[in-house]
Amino acid sequence: MAGEPPVLVTGGTGFIGTYVVRALLESGRRVVVFDIRGLTPEGRFTLGDLADAFEVEEGSIDDWSRVMHVVRRHNPVDVVHLATITHPVFLFTNPMPGVRVNFEGTIHVLEASRLFDIRRIVYFSSIGVLPAKQYEPIDAAHPIFLARDSVPTGVYGASKIAAEAFCSAYNQAFGTDFRTVRPSAVYGFGMQWPIFIKPMVEGAVRGEVVTFESGGPFPRDYTHAADLASLAVACLDAPDEADRIFYGATGEPLVTAAEVARIVMELVPGSRIEIPDTLTEADQMELPYRGRLSIDSNRSQLGWEPRFRDVRDGIADYVERYRAFVSSSG
Repeated sequence: MAGEPPVLVTGGTGFIGTYVVRALLESGRRVVVFDIRGLTPEGRFTLGDLADAFEVEEGSIDDWSRVMHVVRRHNPVDVVHLATITHPVFLFTNPMPGVRVNFEGTIHVLEASRLFDIRRIVYFSSIGVLPAKQYEPIDAAHPIFLARDSVPTGVYGASKIAAEAFCSAYNQAFGTDFRTVRPSAVYGFGMQWPIFIKPMVEGAVRGEVVTFESGGPFPRDYTHAADLASLAVACLDAPDEADRIFYGATGEPLVTAAEVARIVMELVPGSRIEIPDTLTEADQMELPYRGRLSIDSNRSQLGWEPRFRDVRDGIADYVERYRAFVSSSG
């Protein structure tokens, strides 16, 4: 492996990034990470013995000169582009960071690919690009823009739509090869964005009573980070004729937060989670684009199948890993 050109992973020390880095290393690839910080304790725990098996270049994806310096120095064969601001509520009233990081940062990756002949980009977008669902299961042919209510997640969704559009534009103009992954409700040990599962699992393991003010009926296709990582590797290995867009999802019926609470309480005996059967106004705004997602093309074109199709199995994995992490850190 030494001497082979690496895969550059932007955002590689983040939650999903550490799972992607591990999957790439286990596939026999060399890895270089580009991120604004080093590994967190959770990230180092996720990587285990592989935590020192790659180099980390610190810098921000919106810093064009720094991106070019890192690409020139390491000459990567491929890029998995994860670096992003994943906080829709913050971006709703603070749009410029989303423009600079989520959109312009992707342009920097595309330009680097064009100038340094990078073989393929795997770009992590979001199901936040979807408008109100028109049919189910939602597939890559589903429309993005409608006459009304096109971007329910505001600036976050808009920045992802723009970045996806420019991936296609660079492919058309320069032949830049890319595959887009649209993740859905990613969870697992090390997660930062709570989406109910994090406080439920970690609070239950710590013996706390976990309470929410609302959210019981809210549905999601909860997707384990390890499955997103294996999908990224599958996209790097995809045949040239494969589709450009794949959903990072289980393809199963949506699971409500109340169902997640029930599973956690079964897996952690004696735990207590209280979540009302109500939704906030913000929840109601997000509901229109929540629908069952198709992964038929993932199976037929990539040979990819999620390991944690059953959310119970994924939550059990999270419980086990969090217990081990708490034990190891005292």
